[in-house]
Amino acid sequence: MDRLKSAWAAIGSQRHTRPTERSKSSRGLNCKRLAFHLFVCFMVGIFIGFMPFFSVDVSQKIVSENERLPFDEGVVERGIVDSKVKELETIVVEKEVDIIDESEVEESPPVPAMLDDEADFVESSPAIPDINDLDIPVRKLLIIVTITTVRPQQAYYLNRLAHVLKTAQSPLLWLVVEWPDQSYETAEILRSSGVMYRHLICRKNTTSVRKIAVCQRNTAIYHIKKHRLDGIMHFADEERSYMADVFEEMRKIRRFGTWPVAIHTGVKYRVVVEGPICKGNRVTGWNTIQKKGAVRRFPVGFSGFAFNSTMLWDPQRWNRPPMDSVIVHSGGRGGLQESRFIEKLVKNERQIDGLPEDCNRVMVWNFNLEPPQLNYPAGWSLYKNLDSIIPVAMRLLSDAFLNKLHTGLHEVAVA
Repeated sequence: MDRLKSAWAAIGSQRHTRPTERSKSSRGLNCKRLAFHLFVCFMVGIFIGFMPFFSVDVSQKIVSENERLPFDEGVVERGIVDSKVKELETIVVEKEVDIIDESEVEESPPVPAMLDDEADFVESSPAIPDINDLDIPVRKLLIIVTITTVRPQQAYYLNRLAHVLKTAQSPLLWLVVEWPDQSYETAEILRSSGVMYRHLICRKNTTSVRKIAVCQRNTAIYHIKKHRLDGIMHFADEERSYMADVFEEMRKIRRFGTWPVAIHTGVKYRVVVEGPICKGNRVTGWNTIQKKGAVRRFPVGFSGFAFNSTMLWDPQRWNRPPMDSVIVHSGGRGGLQESRFIEKLVKNERQIDGLPEDCNRVMVWNFNLEPPQLNYPAGWSLYKNLDSIIPVAMRLLSDAFLNKLHTGLHEVAVA
């Protein structure tokens, strides 16, 4: 019995161990198969990815080889024959050209020596001129500063100055500074002037005519500094009378220039010339109406000088202190204001150019034509009817009475 039980137990144990071993072996086989399938799929994907490049290369190689291979012998022979014919034609044409040239040289008469230059001139292509060799006049920019206010004589003064500026050659910039606001009258005059202009405003709250003029001139100076305008600057007062020649003379200025000005003294019709005395363009002295107690280093008014505008915003170019600001100060009477302004621009007469040659012409006149206080309508427009001094009915009666009187006198004379 014991043997039978042990045999039965051994058989049962074998039954239980076999399936576990089988399951382990089957699992190993399945993993190997899965790995093999993955490897095969990976290789197939790589092969498919590289197929386009390979096909293009193969097609190009096949095409190139097909081009090289003489599949159609007739076509190849025709190509060789055509090329040989073309070569023969070109050789024949070249020989014909050589023969024609030789015959023309033999038949043409000899050219005289005096016509060689003319022949070269005709046959040679026209040379393109260099821009640097062209004599194109380069004119300096003129910066004309005018201060103005709305008053009865403004239209007359500005229109007169605009006509003179219009005759000057460009480039020219007219800086018109108005106080206290931009008026309709001034804007209309500037629009119709035909001159390139900029309309500036001085908003200083004051009633002093002298301080208003200083504010207006300094507004123009600040504008030139801000925009770094490069040109010849001149304070052209609207009351002055200018010749067009003075603006062309200004373009000759290198640093600072001055000229004589005729001034009406207010005594009957007396006119005095104030300005430089020159030898050539060198200033050797001054004509002045010097007043007692007012010593002016440079006896010149604003209408009698002009200067290079770069002196206002580029002091290093002119060896000036960088912190020395050039503005017009309100202090000083009797011409001291202008003299102190000039002293900041030049040191002595060596830095001044006298205009014109020998300073022998007067090109600016200073006449005081400003009338006393005069009322005028805003915008020069009359919105109300004027008061009638003589009614129309009275005028008609007076005309009828005069006609009757005239006819009665005529009849008496005839009788």
